[in-house]
This record gives sequence, C-alpha cells and structure tokens, in this order.
Amino acid sequence: MHKFANVLTVTALTLICHTASAARFCVAPSGSDDNPGTAEKPFQTLDRARQAVRKINAKMTGDIEVVLRGGTYRIARTVVFEPEDSGTGGHNVVYRAQAGETPIISGGRVVTGWKRHDGGIWKAPSPVADTRQLYVGGKRAVRARGPAPAGLELLGNDGYRTSDRTVLQWANVEDVEFCYLVTWTHSRCKVALVQPDPKEKTGAVIKMQQPTFEMARTKEGVQVSTPKYVENARELLDEAGEWYLDRPARTLHYKPRPGEDPSEFQAVAAGLETLVEIRGSIEKPVRNVAFRKITFADATWLQPSRIGHADVQANFLNDPAKLLKRGGKVTTIHNEQLKSPANVICRHAHGVSFDRCTFTRLGGAGLDIEQGSRRCNVTGCRFLDISGSAIQIGDVRKDDHHPADDRLTVRENVIRSCLIRDCCVDYEGGVGVFVGYTERTTVANNEIRDLPYSGVSVGWGWGEEDAGGGAYKVQGPFYDKPTACRENRITNNHIHHVMRELQDGGAIYTLGNQPGTIISGNHIHDNRGAPGGIYLDEGSGFIEITGNSVYNVPKPMNYNNHAQDRIKTCKEHDNFFSVKPGASGTLQIVIDAAGLEPPYRDLLGQPR
Repeated sequence: MHKFANVLTVTALTLICHTASAARFCVAPSGSDDNPGTAEKPFQTLDRARQAVRKINAKMTGDIEVVLRGGTYRIARTVVFEPEDSGTGGHNVVYRAQAGETPIISGGRVVTGWKRHDGGIWKAPSPVADTRQLYVGGKRAVRARGPAPAGLELLGNDGYRTSDRTVLQWANVEDVEFCYLVTWTHSRCKVALVQPDPKEKTGAVIKMQQPTFEMARTKEGVQVSTPKYVENARELLDEAGEWYLDRPARTLHYKPRPGEDPSEFQAVAAGLETLVEIRGSIEKPVRNVAFRKITFADATWLQPSRIGHADVQANFLNDPAKLLKRGGKVTTIHNEQLKSPANVICRHAHGVSFDRCTFTRLGGAGLDIEQGSRRCNVTGCRFLDISGSAIQIGDVRKDDHHPADDRLTVRENVIRSCLIRDCCVDYEGGVGVFVGYTERTTVANNEIRDLPYSGVSVGWGWGEEDAGGGAYKVQGPFYDKPTACRENRITNNHIHHVMRELQDGGAIYTLGNQPGTIISGNHIHDNRGAPGGIYLDEGSGFIEITGNSVYNVPKPMNYNNHAQDRIKTCKEHDNFFSVKPGASGTLQIVIDAAGLEPPYRDLLGQPR
C-alpha cells in the first residue's frame, strides 16, 4: 500500500486512498454535494465528483476513481466532460460501480398522482413538458396507436382524403403522427390539420406538416404513400400497455396491463435528450476517461415530435440546407445527411472507454463516437431497448469523408464483445452498429440480434464521394482524393434474427470504397428480410470477405456494386454460404469463435 499525501494536496474535498489508485471519491444517491466525497460521507451527484476530480488531476501518479453506489441518479441536465476532466500522465479517471451494485444515470422523471379515469384508463400529471417514452415497471409502454384511417387517398404532396370522419374527433391533432414502413425506411410525418372534406360531405381532408411530408414523398430511394399505422392520438388509446401524453394539458394517460396497479407501480417519463457528453475539441480532446458497470437510461429525443422523421436510410435525414434535386427526387448534396443523435455522445474523445456498461430505455441512438474520436473502446456492454441505432461511430458530413484536418478523422475505435438486441424500436430503419467514414474501426465478437433492419452498416455515399465520383456522376464537384473510410474490421460477430421487419439490408451492409476493410469469421443466420446476409451495396470496393458462415437467409452474399467494376476490387473467398452447422469441422470452428468472448458470455444470461 502506498500513500500519496506527499504528492497531492489533501483538502476537505478530497479523499486520498491507501490503495492502488491515486485518489478515490465516492458518490451515492443518498449523499450530499456538501460532503467531502468519502465512503462515509459521499457526494450525491456525478457532476459534483467530476468537479472534485478537476482539482487534483493535473499531475496524476495513478488512476483516480469515482465509485458510484447503487441506485438511481436522476440528473436534471447533461453531465458534460471537458478536456479539464481528462486523465493525465497516462492514467485514467475511472467512474465505476461499487462492487455488486448497479448505479443508473437516468434522465427520467417519476410519474406520481395516478387517478382512475374512464374506460380503464388512468391519468396523472406529467413531470415533463414533452416526451416520446414512458416506462412502466421498467418496461417500455407503447404510444397510443391504431390502423390508418379507412379509404385514404393521396392528395399529391399535401396530405390525404379519407372516408373516415372519426379523424375529425382527434384532439391535439398536430401531435398525431402517420408512420410508414417502406422497404428499408421507417418515416414519421406529423398531421397539420384535419377538416371536413368540402367535396365529399361524408369524408375528411388531412393536411400534413411541411416540409417533412413533401420530403418523405420526394426523397431519393423509396417514398411514403399510405401509412402503416397512426400514432399519438388520445382516441387510439384502446389497448393495455398503451399511453398518451396530452401535451397542452401536461397530462399522461395510461391503460394498465393485466395485473398492473397504477397506485403501486413506478412509471418513469424520459426527460433529458443527452445524458452524458464527452465534449473535447480538435485542439484539446478529452483523454483517458473510463466508465465501468454503469447504466445509462431513461432519455428521449424530441426532434421527431417537432418536425417528423423522413428517414433516408439508417435513421439519417436529408439536410434542408443542402438539398439537391435530380430526376424529380430530392437528396442532400454529397450525401451529407443528418444523423439522428445518441443519448450518450463522445466528441474529440481519445482513449475513452465503456466497460460492462448498460445502455437501455433510450429514445435516440445509444452511443455516438464521433468527430475526432480515437482509440475509444466499448467492451462487454449491453445495448437493450433503444429507440434508434445502438452504436454510431463516425458520421457522413464533409469533415468525415474529406476532413480539412486529419485530427477530425474518427479512427482506431473498438466495439468488442457487446450484446446488442431489441434496439431500433421507434425508428426501425436504424441498425445495430453504424460505422460512417472511419479508419480502422473494429467491430468484433459482438452478439447482434432481434433488430428490424441491418446488424452492422459500414460506409456511406453510394460511391459518390469516392475519388472521381460514383456511378451517378451528378454530385460534383468530384473529389480527387479517396474518403477517410478504410481498414475497418467486422470480424467474428454473431448476427442473427435481424431484418425482421424491413428489406434491402443485411447482417453486414456496406457502401463506398473501403480499401483494406475485412469482413471475416462472422456467424450469420435466420434473417428474414432480403438479402439478409453480407450485402455489398453501391460503390462498395476493396473489401475482403472471408471465413464467414451464412445460412437461413434469403441470399447469403449479395453484390449491388456493379458500376465501375467495383465487384472486381473485392475479394470473396473461403466462406460457408448456405452450409448449416454440423456439415464441416472447419465451419464449426468459425461458429465457435464468433460472438461474445468467454469472459463476457455471462451477458447472454443476464435479465433484460
């Protein structure tokens, strides 16, 4: 045991521990931020501990630990880590759970004051002004929904005519959303106005909010027509487990599931949109901060409630400020679409890590590792019950595909031995792991399952941003240099039961030139939507595909990169396509090596 009192100044705000760490602070939900942060007198908030770390981390001689006791930390604002919160001297600032306990960083607010209403529905004052998620007893409730109105007829890009006059009874009509599942996309368009049909006295006219509806009707790829279902009308609240927020009245409505008693259960309304942000800069990254065995939960994302969500692909939206019209359709110049953000964000983060953390009950994507982030590791984490994509690495903007400064490039980040399941709940066009224009990203030994669309998506741009342009030749001016997308590794993952709702995707899906990228050793099976296996889409080039096991999918290996002879740049060899387990000893070696590594296989048996 070592003392560090001769190195660090001991104040009333610090506890110098006689352990392997240079210093340790303790935090507990029952603590107080007026306390010194000791085990006996812990702080109450993560932010207070962060401030205490700042006072002693300039010249670290060992790791500084912040130990979080079990319980729920309900934060009122985003916890932001800046360069001054970094580990120094090659050491880490570690925020970790007390052994055997589960700390939860929550952006939710508990709902109280439930009272019985009519029709088996209960009401309570909402603790938040707006939200898209309600969790009852730890389970996601379903926003009130129902079938599309009868007899819908499109009125160009303005809206619809319907023979169903019950739509005239909708209250708070501007909060109602029409939802569309179209091939690989899941779009949400908001209603603007419902009025009697002046031409058909027995019908009604539904005008949709603009410009999102017109965008959804004219975007490249696939367009919306008739909605799959309608969501967020009080009049649709008719099934157990459904809920509705009367936003003007700030009142929650809920129809309990069998056996639920609103006077006894705990309901939580997601409040914050960003729980934690690692906010470095190009000149001063945040370095060497680690999170271990912490749960991030109960966040929302409100943009779709304000303007809708016209999904282009993978929950990216066209940028209204950079629209390009071609062939009667609309896209974004240089495919620089807008990413749907995550509830935990790392920007200009170097050496930041998440080990055995849980991301759950989230209303956006789970985790963003973006702009300038390097050597970040996400290991043994669980991503469960997330509205959008689980993990997003990199982006698709100008500073991603052709950065003006090399320090902007996202590189050498690793996603390993994570369990990703039951994600993309509200935005089904999302993916398990999205990788944009990145260099040397590794996605290895993960279990990815039970998703509506693709498991892993790598690359962007459909080849248009590659050197010399792609097949369409209308996105100029063309770039002379290749993009930053290269040398990514998608290896030894177990990806199954994805593509459950949508089409034109796969367990592993790629776009654009990616020299040095390898897809190997993956165990892929039982994906319903086509093609469902390994899918090299437009522009995909310079990729090696080897040693993969793919079966029980519509098409194990699919190429849609015929233009410019890019298929010839890809090397496919020594795979097991449509060969089921038991047929080959070598195949079994591939299967056994895929998925979670042995130290993390306990994640498969943990409760959801």
